[in-house]
Amino acid sequence: MARLTVPPQLNSDLASRMRWLMLVRVVVLSMVLGLTLWLWWFGDGSPSAPAWVVMSALIVATYGASIGLAVALRRGADPERLLWPQLIGDLVITSVIVLITGGTLSAYTFLYAISVVAGGVMMLRRGAVSTTLLAILLNGVVAVIARQHLDWLPMLPNVEPWAQAASEFGRSLSLATIAILGVGVLSFMLGDQLQHTTASLASERQVIADLFTLHQDIIRSLTSGLVTVAPDWKTLTINDAAGEILGVNPLTTAEAPIEEILPGIVALAQTLAPGDSLRRADLTIPRSPQPLTLGISISPLRDVHNHIVGRVINFQDLTELRSMEEQFRRTERMATLGRVAAGVAHEIRNPLASISGSIELLKDTPQRTEDDKTLMTIVVREIDRLNELITELLAYASPRPREAVTFDLGDLAREIVFVLKQDRGNDGVSIELGRCEPALVRADSGQIRQVVWNLLRNAVDAVAGRQPANVTINVFAEGATNVVEVIDDGIGIPPEVVAHIFEPFFTTKNTGSGLGLAICHAIISEHGGVIEVKSDPQRGTKFRFALPARRRDPASESSPAIIG
Repeated sequence: MARLTVPPQLNSDLASRMRWLMLVRVVVLSMVLGLTLWLWWFGDGSPSAPAWVVMSALIVATYGASIGLAVALRRGADPERLLWPQLIGDLVITSVIVLITGGTLSAYTFLYAISVVAGGVMMLRRGAVSTTLLAILLNGVVAVIARQHLDWLPMLPNVEPWAQAASEFGRSLSLATIAILGVGVLSFMLGDQLQHTTASLASERQVIADLFTLHQDIIRSLTSGLVTVAPDWKTLTINDAAGEILGVNPLTTAEAPIEEILPGIVALAQTLAPGDSLRRADLTIPRSPQPLTLGISISPLRDVHNHIVGRVINFQDLTELRSMEEQFRRTERMATLGRVAAGVAHEIRNPLASISGSIELLKDTPQRTEDDKTLMTIVVREIDRLNELITELLAYASPRPREAVTFDLGDLAREIVFVLKQDRGNDGVSIELGRCEPALVRADSGQIRQVVWNLLRNAVDAVAGRQPANVTINVFAEGATNVVEVIDDGIGIPPEVVAHIFEPFFTTKNTGSGLGLAICHAIISEHGGVIEVKSDPQRGTKFRFALPARRRDPASESSPAIIG
């Protein structure tokens, strides 16, 4: 017989259906055969030994077949391959029962109907047709065999199908055939309805699976972080972008308290009513070496019944944006201060010149005393100091025109390190040139030298008196820029100081004007570069500036010698 193919949409449910069929078979046949044996033993007559053996063998075969199929399913056997053995086995057992209980006179012909229904349920329309035709055929063969009065058949006592008249035999066989055929029609209709329902269910499942996949793809493709939490603030889901921003593994954060992932979010959300939303709030998470700034939105998580079942937290990493905004504000503030300083410096320099000239004339008068001379010396010294400060202010506010040349930052760093090592005042401080790569830039070499010198001097001051005391300068290419890093292992700079470190007149030293780093910032900005600082308290500080790189061109001017 050709192997019947079960529709693919039934494969997932087929094993479960087969288990139910095995259970029904065991229950029904156990009740029928058990009741029959009981009636034989305790009724009016007792069965012959062969009939008793056959009935017992049927019970054993039923249980054995069920156990064997169950084991095969548990071991991963293809349920489709076990369908026909199971259905044919049921029809054979039914045929044997009908045969030994009288053929057309048997009360157990209804068992064929159970097999036909099982065929329709398991194999849908084709199964109903196949099992119906096979049941009709077997019932006819069994009826004919039982009527032959064969002595070797273990027949039920007091049942004599051979004594039945031909007309009565034909009527009984026809009624049984019509009954099986009627059940087959009903089974066919059931299988047809089940097949349509299954196809519709499979289609709906596919739609749901596609929607789920699309949902997962959308969540996975988001560039912003997305976290859902339960009412008790335990994490439900976290997408890949959130894991990347927060530095956590999304697979290991299920059921984790949200405060472990987003510190401070609960306090921020508790200001909201249960159904309210929060839009575009900033949340800063402490992190070394730079705090993480997130733009947070919080909204209710609702189910299909519009009940609130948690919160949805959406966020973006605004650390770089806030840093750029702060740098822009600093640049604007410094530009404004520079314009004010330039005006004040010009206004102060002229009176200072007059005061200085007058003091010099007074020093030459014959009437001056020693005290007058001392006071005049102090005045001249302070005037010189004010004049030096004004010169720095003018250099910051109105830098001299740039004399752009092409030179190598590595050569510049190497020379400055050599000069600093010769300074006896730096004894005890290790000043080293670390990573040093060719790094051509086109800039004012004098101004860039001033920046590097200032950064190295500040680093040396930061580690002075410490053990160990190390200062390292690195020069390397990074993309389309050339980078210079000055790193020290001093005590570091507090975050509140870092925020103002490039502002004019801001200093933590006992001496100095507070213009050195402001001038460095102005020079690098004028050259189209970026300067920044990162500091970790008790671990040191790293100043870093980047300038646009210039490719080496044989036809361009040669790099000038940089004289210390």
